[in-house]
Amino acid sequence: MSEDDEIRQEKLEELGELVSNESGLFINDDEKILLRFLYFSNFDVERAFEKMKSWYKLKLNNPDWFASQVFTERQQLAMSRDVHCLLKDKDHLGRRIYILKLGNVVVGECEPWENFQVDDLWLELAMDEEETQKNGLVYIFDMKGLSLKYLRYFTPFNCKVASTKAENIPIRKMEYHVVNSGFLLNSMVTIVFPFLSGSTKQNIHFHKTNWPSLHKFISPDVLPMEYGGKLPPLDYKKLRTYISDRQARLEDIVKYGYRD
Repeated sequence: MSEDDEIRQEKLEELGELVSNESGLFINDDEKILLRFLYFSNFDVERAFEKMKSWYKLKLNNPDWFASQVFTERQQLAMSRDVHCLLKDKDHLGRRIYILKLGNVVVGECEPWENFQVDDLWLELAMDEEETQKNGLVYIFDMKGLSLKYLRYFTPFNCKVASTKAENIPIRKMEYHVVNSGFLLNSMVTIVFPFLSGSTKQNIHFHKTNWPSLHKFISPDVLPMEYGGKLPPLDYKKLRTYISDRQARLEDIVKYGYRD
């Protein structure tokens, strides 16, 4: 075992011991869960533990906003609208690329927290990957076709919980790209930005339909043609096999957290 492997194992054991002594917190000694928080904190065990407690307390206090079951009827309804997907290929920095086509949301059909539960199905699996833990995650928010009715979801409570959850995801490096934006963008920015930290704001980039601008951050080699990329259009049914093939793992992950 190399020196790096010994240090890694030592940190895993230290964090595992803290978790085992934390009343009510259950992660089943899951090494992948421990690693995601260790990578987030650059293997600072105390900081990793604080982040873990913060994340799972947020889940405890806002259960509707987190998936606790997998492929429920409501989740499948939200998925059927082709809003969420994780691209098959990583970018040149080894980052996973998560796309949200917000214009495909049928306003009034699903609540915001139900779409956040669908996010969990994708992102929990992405965070399981050590390459993602090391390199981070990229979001693309596609606002094409976004209806004015969408603003009904932007209540102070929804914005607060949604932004808190987004900013507490245990991924060290996060980057956000907004494309196909129209007249609603200014309204949404005005509502949402006060809830975001300064570091998050610095990592948000607006491109409209300027694909060369997007490609400065994400290579067209890994993007579908609708974003000026070299790959075929998004095939949501095919992409969803990423989560359907890993259902058993998801069913374990969504049970983790604090128990009353």
